[in-house]
Amino acid sequence: METIIEKYNNLQKEILSDFSLKWDGENCEKTFRDDVKKFYCFEKRFGWNILLNAFYVIDDTEFAKKSFKEFDLQGPSRHRDVGERYLRLYGLLNAAYQQKLAVVNLLEIHKVINKKQFLKKLGETNLIIIRNKIGAHSTNFFSTKDDSEHKFDVYEISRPELENGRIRLLRNQKDFENYNLENSINDFNKLIEEILSIVSGKVIKKKFKDKGKHYKEYQIINEIRNGAILVNGNRIKFTTK
Repeated sequence: METIIEKYNNLQKEILSDFSLKWDGENCEKTFRDDVKKFYCFEKRFGWNILLNAFYVIDDTEFAKKSFKEFDLQGPSRHRDVGERYLRLYGLLNAAYQQKLAVVNLLEIHKVINKKQFLKKLGETNLIIIRNKIGAHSTNFFSTKDDSEHKFDVYEISRPELENGRIRLLRNQKDFENYNLENSINDFNKLIEEILSIVSGKVIKKKFKDKGKHYKEYQIINEIRNGAILVNGNRIKFTTK
């Protein structure tokens, strides 16, 4: 089943695919990359490479996140192997960070107005904070906390808690920090969805004037994101009084 993030990503790939099918290489004076730059109003030709990379990275990282959602820390084998739990946790955190970078690139090449605010929000999500503390800088995490004895903190993962599917970090061998991994993933996903909705909407408004099949599909995805469901091709919306 497609996630909402995959739906937005596939919509953007479909827009590029339609453009590619209509492109007439024999009669064009410029290269495909030049015409992509013109179509998307990118500043540089390399925007084409960044765009494709973002599509691929978002696809790949969604596969990782969906696997984690289905099988959690223990993996599909359900084998109680603490090493497997560490691998899956680090894999999830790395996938989230790579997805963050891909989305940041989309914000940049599409010149989204509130880019700085979104960068701040992304950096403040618990999933990225956990990644920075234990997935990248566990032995040297820069900190500005008042009770820090040094310019950086060190973190350890509580192994007993990890074996029971929970994330508990020990900071500087004295202070515990608890994280709800499921909630952290959900909050991260909602922010990624919001950003992809803005990026997709900007392209559709600029190139299609909020009309046509891409706009209709975009509206459907937005409605699903806001709680609607599809039944036999029909959208069912839920309203609150």
